Amino acid sequence: MRQSGSRSGGPGSPSRRWLVLVSMTVANAMVLVDQTAVPLILPDVMNEFGVGSQMVQWVLNGSLLPLAGLLVLGGRLGDLFGHRRVFIIGAALFAGASACAGFAPDFGILILFRVLQGAGGALMLPTTIAIVSAAYPGQERGRALGLMGGAAAIAGALGPALGGILTSVLDWRAVLLINVPLAILAIVAAFLAVGPDREGSGPRRVDLAGTLLLSLGIIGLVFGLSQSQAWGWSSPGVYGPVILAVVAAVLFVIVERRVKEPLLDFALLRRHPNYLGATISQTLAGMAEMGLGVLFPLLLILNLGMDPGLAGLALIPATLPMIFVAPMAGRWYDRVGGRRPLATGFAVLALSGLVLAWGVHSSDYWFIFPGFLVYGIGLALVLTVNDPVSLDTVRDRDQGQASGVSATAEQFGGALGIALLYLVFHTTYVGRLHQNIDAAAVADLTDAQYAKLRDDIIAAEQTGLHSNTFDPTFSAYLQSALDASQWGMSAAFIGVTLLSLVGLVAVVRLVRKPALEAEGTENTESADSSDTPA
Repeated sequence: MRQSGSRSGGPGSPSRRWLVLVSMTVANAMVLVDQTAVPLILPDVMNEFGVGSQMVQWVLNGSLLPLAGLLVLGGRLGDLFGHRRVFIIGAALFAGASACAGFAPDFGILILFRVLQGAGGALMLPTTIAIVSAAYPGQERGRALGLMGGAAAIAGALGPALGGILTSVLDWRAVLLINVPLAILAIVAAFLAVGPDREGSGPRRVDLAGTLLLSLGIIGLVFGLSQSQAWGWSSPGVYGPVILAVVAAVLFVIVERRVKEPLLDFALLRRHPNYLGATISQTLAGMAEMGLGVLFPLLLILNLGMDPGLAGLALIPATLPMIFVAPMAGRWYDRVGGRRPLATGFAVLALSGLVLAWGVHSSDYWFIFPGFLVYGIGLALVLTVNDPVSLDTVRDRDQGQASGVSATAEQFGGALGIALLYLVFHTTYVGRLHQNIDAAAVADLTDAQYAKLRDDIIAAEQTGLHSNTFDPTFSAYLQSALDASQWGMSAAFIGVTLLSLVGLVAVVRLVRKPALEAEGTENTESADSSDTPA
């Protein structure tokens, strides 16, 4: 039986395919840029609405949580109701929510529309990948997905610089409002270039129970981990959501094995080792990407004393390799499959952790510069090749689900990476700081003085740790704090090396070059068997 799902129309003319690729890349990049640019607006939001540093974090978390929790649902809805249709709805929701958030009169309204932005992004992200995959024939698909992934990754990496410039030149609201015209252009291009969705003949069932449990699991874990540093692990607000997440995850597995149309088909992971390997790879890459995305600015501002604007420019070497590596990685994948590029990428990423761990002990930027470059090369290889590998053996009607799982893996990995790498940094930093102060010929700090020192260091995260502007009472402790910060960063970078080695082992064991002819036969047989009533 021929598969009759909701895949958009097949490849068209080269100019039409190019328009599809450009528009989907813009849409994909918007969501990623939003994550990396918004942290730069937080100080201005605090000043305008009079909220504290703990509360203002929800400007970021308010979008991240629904994005992480609903991505698989977005991919599944695309499979059921059509990728173009779901993409347009998601882009319209994202644009409308961005406009309302940009004009929000108070903090509560801002958070509400940031949540809706995340929901719109969850509909957009998995469908962009599925639409590009449908528009390009098999021999060109890897390069197209590589270009989209590389361009979106470059845009996301440049997000901090873009956020800083827009906030400085115009206003923090411009960072949100710039999404509106870009989303409108992507919607118009989707109407013009993406073929109409094919109507499926079967029933359209949405796994609401699975969606609820998956969202509770991801949101509970992300919330608990994100609040662990502020409230402590003994707080019910931390361990309660984590316990809820574990229970929801167990129930999710049970429910998904029993429902007829599951949100996440575990059989896909069993049947397609490439898909499983790419999902693991995407999780680990997300941990490194977003975890270091938080630590790199702290390294440059606190350790090297840069102002935030200069720090954004100093991070460009970590993103520049994307421009050159992404197209080459896509062509490499088309020739040899995903195993070698992914293994090489994780090996280079592991090396970057060692180079950064060594360079961070100098106060000279040029000792860290090589680590940024090596990191950018390794991450570009992994992120560019992950998307085509996750789809290269999955049949057409499941590609929306596969894309959603891949995007969820990256977002979930990112939230986990932020929590874990920052925990490694913070634990090492505090231990080393106490050790340095005990060994130094300075007076011990009282609890109140230590709390004041901690608050001053946190405040310096936006301005740099300069002795001439720091509280003179604590000037004698600055060198101890700098040394402790260097050791904390070094420990986090070693953590990235360990994560990368896990990724290297996983892709070597699981990822293989797809045999296209055998794949086509296998997919047809699988489709026939799945369409045959039991």
